Amino acid sequence: TITPMGGRMLRRWMVFPLKDVKPINERLDVVDYFFREPDFRECINEQFHRIGDLERIISKVAVGRVSPREVVQLKNALMAIQPVKTACLYAKSDTLKRIGEQLNLCESLRDRIEKEIQPDPPQLVNKGDVIALGFNQELDDLRSIRDNGKQYLLEIQEKEIAQTGITSLKIGFNNVFGYYLEVRNTFKDKVPENWIRKQTLAQAERYITPELKEYEEKILGAEERIAVLEGRLYQELVLRIARYIQPLQRNARTIAQLDCLTSLALTAETNRYVCPV
Repeated sequence: TITPMGGRMLRRWMVFPLKDVKPINERLDVVDYFFREPDFRECINEQFHRIGDLERIISKVAVGRVSPREVVQLKNALMAIQPVKTACLYAKSDTLKRIGEQLNLCESLRDRIEKEIQPDPPQLVNKGDVIALGFNQELDDLRSIRDNGKQYLLEIQEKEIAQTGITSLKIGFNNVFGYYLEVRNTFKDKVPENWIRKQTLAQAERYITPELKEYEEKILGAEERIAVLEGRLYQELVLRIARYIQPLQRNARTIAQLDCLTSLALTAETNRYVCPV
C-alpha cells in the first residue's frame, strides 16, 4: 500500500509527466529491478511505514509547531532511512545507488533527539516530562526536588542532627517563614552561629540556614521552573531541527519516489498473475 507521502508524489508525477527519455528509462529500470527482486523490494517497502509522513513533519518544523511525539517520529524516520540507504547503495542498479547516495541520515540530529526527548513524550510540551532524564542537570535537580522533596528534607534534618547533636531537631514549614529548623530550648547552646533565628516560641526557637533557604526557593518554584526550562530546551531543539529542513526535504522526496516505484512494481507483479500473457 502506498503511503500518503508516496501518494502525493504519484499525483505530482501524473500532473507533471516526464518528457525526456533518459529519466523515463531510469524510472522504468528501477521498477523493473523491484519487479525482478521482490525480496529487495520488500526490504525497502517495510521501512516506508516506519518513516511515516516525513513531509508533513517537516512542514510543522518550518512553522515551529511540531509536537514532541512528531519529533520522536522524525527520529524514528531517520533510523528507518538507514537500511533503505544501505540497501540502495549495494543494489545492482546504478540509479538506485545514486538514490542511496542522496539520502542523508542526519546522524547528529537523530542522536540529539534520542538524547534529549523522552522515548514516549506527551503530545503537548506543557504537559511536562518531555525532556529526557540526564540531558540537563538543572532540570534533573528540579525534578528530583519536586518528586523527592520530603526525602531531601529528611536528609537535611539528619545531617544537621549529626553535625550539631541536637537530637530533637525538626524541620517545619509555615507561610510566614517558609521552611525552618525548630530547636527546643534545652538544646539552644548547641545551635551553630551561622543559623539565623526567625521566631521565638515558649519552649523552642526556629531558625533558617542558607541551605534550607536555597532549597525552599527551589521547591516552591520547582513546577513553574520545570515548565519554563522544558519549554526553552524544546524550542532550542526545534530551532536545531529547522537547520536540517533542506536535507530532510530531500530525504522526503527521495523516499516518496522509492515508494511510488515499489508500488508500481507491486502493481505489475499483481497484474501478471491476474492477467497472464
